[in-house]
Amino acid sequence: MDPVNRALWWRKTHPEVTAKTRWFMNWHEYYSLLLSGRPVVDWSDAGAWATYDVASGGWSRERIDETGIDPRWLPDVQANATPIGPILPAMARDLDLPADVLIVTGAWDAFAASVGAGAVDPRVVALACGTWHSFTVAVQAGWPAELVNEGMNICPHPGASGFAILGTNPNGMSVIDWARDLFGISIPELNQGLAKAGVGPGHVFADAALTPLPHVSRGQGQGAAFEGITLATNGVDVIRALLEAIACEFSVTIERLRHRGIESWLVRATGGGSKLDWWLQLHADVCGIPFEVVAQDEPGAFGAAILAGVGAGVYPSVSSAVGQLVTVSRRFEPDAKRGAMYADVRARLAARQVET
Repeated sequence: MDPVNRALWWRKTHPEVTAKTRWFMNWHEYYSLLLSGRPVVDWSDAGAWATYDVASGGWSRERIDETGIDPRWLPDVQANATPIGPILPAMARDLDLPADVLIVTGAWDAFAASVGAGAVDPRVVALACGTWHSFTVAVQAGWPAELVNEGMNICPHPGASGFAILGTNPNGMSVIDWARDLFGISIPELNQGLAKAGVGPGHVFADAALTPLPHVSRGQGQGAAFEGITLATNGVDVIRALLEAIACEFSVTIERLRHRGIESWLVRATGGGSKLDWWLQLHADVCGIPFEVVAQDEPGAFGAAILAGVGAGVYPSVSSAVGQLVTVSRRFEPDAKRGAMYADVRARLAARQVET
């Protein structure tokens, strides 16, 4: 939830608390305050505040007046990967850190992960195959306004363009883990079953919509749809259908972006789902673009470290740091013939997206 709304809720329901409040902070700004003595929010995190002004990179006087929030509650705003100040002596002693440690702004977790994955420039997509199936792709100013109506967010980004599209889908590995638990199938067993699968779609169709999308209002009783289940269907068949649905939905989104003039030439995948080679190859096939997995296991933390290096002056820019530090462990080239076999699945899922 937007921090400004939370602050206003506190003022409405607990005025005795807000009467004594100096700052209203998320945990990012809170730790900045603890470490440096200054509550600072970076651009990408500030973008979640209703009072943020994209044009100036600071707080909007107009939005402050509209919301009625006390401007004294707001933390300072700084660009990503910029110095906040030296660590406080007491904190350096408590944490057993050198006294000259420099505190630097980082980025919101998805954007830090995109840095760690080396996906910071336009046309390179960072796909987080985690609990959610979410992605970011850097864009230049002048993006189509229709993207917002299609469930996309445009947010400040630490890359050179300064902005990125953020697409979120709660039906990611949470759906796959649910199905694995339901059928009692381990990851090794799933990999073995998928290795035996044919090259085209399985006999079960699913839309994987077990969790409503953030921008779609779902009625009671609505959820995922499954078709083609018979007495011969096993757990791997159902999980495969869910994996196919998630990959094909992502490909539909990539195609929608292409129609809006947002090209994607490469996808860098991270998260637990990126360990499923069968799934990443399917992604590449239905999207028609290469997929890569970086060698770093924790791209979010790695991306934060890269931003710290830029802020400390070790690297001249985020793009140059990424070019020097990020390495690729696996690459999946698209198979157009296999991708074409999923045309009907993609069309059905695209039609369902339009319906909702």
